[in-house]
Amino acid sequence: MKLSEIIAHIQNARAAHKAWVARAEGLVAGLPLEKEQVPVLPTDCMFGQWYYGPGQILRRLPAYKALEAPHDALHKTYMKIFQLLYDAPDVSALGRLFGQARRLRKERLEQARALLPTLRQQSEEVCALLDTLEDQVAQAARRKNPNASTVQETL
Repeated sequence: MKLSEIIAHIQNARAAHKAWVARAEGLVAGLPLEKEQVPVLPTDCMFGQWYYGPGQILRRLPAYKALEAPHDALHKTYMKIFQLLYDAPDVSALGRLFGQARRLRKERLEQARALLPTLRQQSEEVCALLDTLEDQVAQAARRKNPNASTVQETL
């Protein structure tokens, strides 16, 4: 695979990651999304599919190795948000009558909103590592074999 192709894959992974975070934020904002539109498992999102699939070609690079932990942490934060928004609290009929369900939904939405800064910070960390990964790929390609026709020959 050529250097330009690897860089394009990294950039596509970054774009997919940012779109996923935007959809997660949309859930909290109340946008109508299907549950399937925002994967919960780190291996289900497009970024995870790249990371655990074609991205493995970069597994020897430090930034690639460093991506797994913040990506997993981001998914754990999202899981908390998802559970707050979609796991219905157990409220009795009498509680629903007196508005307890509405109050609990509001509290859970506020808790989900409070997790968004953490989600964004974790996303920024993933994106920063992807920037570093791009640099490491380019450096490895130049350093090891400036005449190599593919990145595989240099990594």
